[in-house]
Amino acid sequence: MKSFMTPYADQNITQELANRRLPLDKVVVGWYSNREVHKSVTHSHPYHEYIYMIGGKALYLVDGSRYELHPGELMLIPPGVVHTGFYDTYDRLILQIDDAFWQETLAPLSLPGTGPAIPDRLMIFHEGPVHKWGVRGLIEHAAVAAGIPEEKEKELLYRSLLSGLAIIIRQIIVEDGVGHPSSTSPLVALVTTYLQQHFREPDLNVNALARYAYVSREHLSRAFKEYTMQSIHGYLTELRMQSCRRDIADGKRILDACLENGFSNYSSFLKTFHKLYGVTPQEYRAQLRTAMKQ
Repeated sequence: MKSFMTPYADQNITQELANRRLPLDKVVVGWYSNREVHKSVTHSHPYHEYIYMIGGKALYLVDGSRYELHPGELMLIPPGVVHTGFYDTYDRLILQIDDAFWQETLAPLSLPGTGPAIPDRLMIFHEGPVHKWGVRGLIEHAAVAAGIPEEKEKELLYRSLLSGLAIIIRQIIVEDGVGHPSSTSPLVALVTTYLQQHFREPDLNVNALARYAYVSREHLSRAFKEYTMQSIHGYLTELRMQSCRRDIADGKRILDACLENGFSNYSSFLKTFHKLYGVTPQEYRAQLRTAMKQ
């Protein structure tokens, strides 16, 4: 089945590509491999992203909690959930679903308080029930469905697969529950939420966060580093960069994207962008345009 999927290896542009493809394609499946890049940027997306881990080691950090993902397990990431991935050699299938399409698909199946529902929080399902219910096969069928030339038939198959997936998710929760984070920190959760809401403010810094959380700068910095595996400055920079990338992809002038997302030094912004993504903002915009034409 792997041959039916688009392969992605150590690349950074897929978030914006998925954001633009999903309103048209509704469902996108890819086989992702990491061999050289061992950390994702801190990001979120407006679509559902479900990760089926095939092999390797992976750790996801979400709002002050650590989630370990093992081969055969399934992680559900709803729209808007900010997360960072750390991994060694890592292969996974990723199913990306347009939110409006899935809402429309399940609407006829459910009455208020009954029937399958779309998960609205991060969940991890263990290998046993994921294997029992054939989740990998369902994702692979979605990849094959992308090749159906008749749009109405393709959409009908997508709706059938998603309806089945929603029922399977409900059954797994009933039978086995959901996986829990390996560790969590209320302090880091408080601060990450604040950062996600205020990252565009140019004067936001560690001292301001420490005052907000009523702790010392040193204690906050140590706790944040322990639970997120990065500094507060690094986390804040990646939040700002995610928003910049989104704005640039949407056609905004690069200088405007820089200033409107909390960066006060344009030269420093350009250097940081290249360090994180390996290209300049101009090259990134050109890459995205080329990829969308393929």
